[in-house]
Amino acid sequence: MIHKALPTLSNFRKSGALVLIVAFLAMFVDTMLTTVIRPIMPDYLYRLEHPNFTGAIITNPQRVKQLEKLSVKLGILYAASPAASIITNPVSAWLADRFGYTLILYIGMVLVFFSTIAFTFSTSFAKLFAARAVQGIGGSFSVIAAFMMLAMTFKDTDRAKAIGFSQSGMTIGLLVGPAIGGAMYESLGYKSPFLLIAGVTVVDGVLRLLQQRPAEEKSKENAEEYSSLNLLKDPYVLLAAAFIFVGIATAMMVGGMVPVWLMISMNASAWQQGVAILPQSVGYIIGSILSPVLVGKAGRWRLILVGSLGLGVSMTIMPLSRNIPELIAPYFAFGVAGGLAETAVLTEIGELADSRHGSKYGSAFAISETAIGVGTTIGLAVSGVLMEAVGFFWMMLGLGLLNVLLSPAAILLRNVPSTEKKDKLSIVYKEENQLKTQFYKPQPGEDF
Repeated sequence: MIHKALPTLSNFRKSGALVLIVAFLAMFVDTMLTTVIRPIMPDYLYRLEHPNFTGAIITNPQRVKQLEKLSVKLGILYAASPAASIITNPVSAWLADRFGYTLILYIGMVLVFFSTIAFTFSTSFAKLFAARAVQGIGGSFSVIAAFMMLAMTFKDTDRAKAIGFSQSGMTIGLLVGPAIGGAMYESLGYKSPFLLIAGVTVVDGVLRLLQQRPAEEKSKENAEEYSSLNLLKDPYVLLAAAFIFVGIATAMMVGGMVPVWLMISMNASAWQQGVAILPQSVGYIIGSILSPVLVGKAGRWRLILVGSLGLGVSMTIMPLSRNIPELIAPYFAFGVAGGLAETAVLTEIGELADSRHGSKYGSAFAISETAIGVGTTIGLAVSGVLMEAVGFFWMMLGLGLLNVLLSPAAILLRNVPSTEKKDKLSIVYKEENQLKTQFYKPQPGEDF
């Protein structure tokens, strides 16, 4: 029985299925840990500051008042993770390109696990902040290494499918994180959701240990040094990063302000606000699934163009909704467009690393993750100020126009020249010149 199981286990360790599962769980755990604290922290921080309070979970009217008082601390706490990721991304990239993704992937899992345990037993704001920062560092290692693993394992259309599947892990984490966090905190106590995530992290860690290190990755360790600055100087990489930044920043602004707008303009209750957000999440999953299917027929640049254009158009339509049912269609379209564009542009990042930068996936995906981190931070920080300054309608119109105006730039990604081909041609030309020089070189004793 054991002899029969061993070949099956060996094949599983080498399979692309294990790679997909590990990448999916890496995205899922990091996103779930990010979102699970949102319904917990307002009440938990209040209890930390008021240890004599022994009442039930703070009700919604009380929560609003406490959020006003705790908003600065909550903002700092939430920003700790993306800020740490932004700082760590270059280090993660260098280590991944230098030593391969296997070690970096495992280090990321360990850091995320310890972050989860730290959250479980944190009894002060300083400890919560430290746990959140460690999560950002661990997430940087895990996500960059996961994208690098996908890029090295899969090529062409399969790579787009793999990235789309892993991206769905983020979306599912966004969906279930707040729901599980709120329900478990209220029924089982503060520690319960973090212990659950720690358990999932352990499962992910076991699967990461099962993976066999590919021979291709081993050969990368001895590759000659290549500066990450070359990617930052590449206009095509910067353009792809710009699409990621604008898409994420606008998504964060919309996600943060739509519930407030619903509460103000439609008197929506908490559960109605939650239900109203679902179409965007479902649409994003569908867009992530459709993008790999369409990339072979339409090309990545067309999907980026259509996705960015769809984001802009749907955002300008949203403020015209008079009730929640009318909001469903544009919010769903917003999610589909976001899934199409983000999956396509992340695949494009991998292709640019292949064709122009010697397959330096770590550095390439570090740039995309930094764009995501900066976009998330700016989007969350600016949304409230922007809405208060110009109102929801004009904010959405301006952000929509920004995406529409950016979308034609995707045409520049249509036929990106490969630097590797140029290098090969120059080498051949150089060799031919050397041969000619050697042919006409005067020999000793010859008179001319």
